[in-house]
Amino acid sequence: MAAGVQPLTLIQVGKESTDGTAVAATRRILTKSGTYRHMQTQEMFEGQLSGVLSRSATSPVITREASQLSISTDLDFNQVLLPLLSGVAGGVTPSTPGTGEARLWTFAPSQTAPSVDAYTIEMVVDDGSTKQEIEAPFGVTTSFEITGGVDALPQITWDMDARKSVQSTYTSGIALPAVEFAANLRWQMSLDTTWANVGNTTISGQIYGFTLGQSAFVMPQYYLQNRDALDFAGVEPQTRTTDLVIQATFDTGGSNLYETELAAKALGSKRFIELKLQGDAFGSPDASLNHEIKVRGSFVHADDSMQDLGADRDGNSVVSLHLVSQYDPTGAVDVNYLVQNKLTSFPA
Repeated sequence: MAAGVQPLTLIQVGKESTDGTAVAATRRILTKSGTYRHMQTQEMFEGQLSGVLSRSATSPVITREASQLSISTDLDFNQVLLPLLSGVAGGVTPSTPGTGEARLWTFAPSQTAPSVDAYTIEMVVDDGSTKQEIEAPFGVTTSFEITGGVDALPQITWDMDARKSVQSTYTSGIALPAVEFAANLRWQMSLDTTWANVGNTTISGQIYGFTLGQSAFVMPQYYLQNRDALDFAGVEPQTRTTDLVIQATFDTGGSNLYETELAAKALGSKRFIELKLQGDAFGSPDASLNHEIKVRGSFVHADDSMQDLGADRDGNSVVSLHLVSQYDPTGAVDVNYLVQNKLTSFPA
């Protein structure tokens, strides 16, 4: 019996028509790292008064079933749609910003009743001749994180929760997906004082890294409704937070970013931030448009923002800004995600 060969591992997903009803996969996910968790909670009957000194004298009983998938990989303009559709806003279809191949996906999550798309997740281990598949329905993204810096490619990690895992037959014949990337140095950050102007004022020569973490918009919930599978009944909305940490130089002149933001923190002022990753231009007639990922949000400074001074980067003083999302009634928004690529649908 041969062992599974790691590079042959497949992670595949299919969008469900009915939440929780498994479907065949339609897209592979290319990733540097993928961890599938087949989770079974058991009553182990430890500490029983059984008349013997063994750990337990009663066989375990499974009390809950669940599954999780964790992905960690390079951020690209196509696969990013999976955590956004399954974790921020479902049912999104792209608009056409030009007259050619460019498509714009806009994720503006509801403030009262967020809804996401559910996916069936397939994990396939392959020894080169035999494939072993395990799958779970009702997969939704419950957190993700995007990091940018001055080296290599941007990174993204995301976690999906799903119902009970079962062994099944993997969906064959799915082609490798197209992926498109942009280097970390193609990021740009802007900071403005109103939502109407978000994206207008670029911060140049000071930002050298960031980490953006997104908490769950919806989470699985369990109820007493006699489910044979012992898994969650559905998902419900959650209070969400977008957490942003920005690494910047400690400027002593010019834009006075530190002084400006320290004053904004003291006043509790909202900071309207856009992080934009720009990729290659599209072909004609959309040559004036580029692949893009934009994160736009309304933020305020957290307690520890700009708290620690004295750090250095290559001999230069630096400071860390820590911001958290805040609802803006004027724009009726906390955070939006926008993706511009060539895809007309997802999975595709």
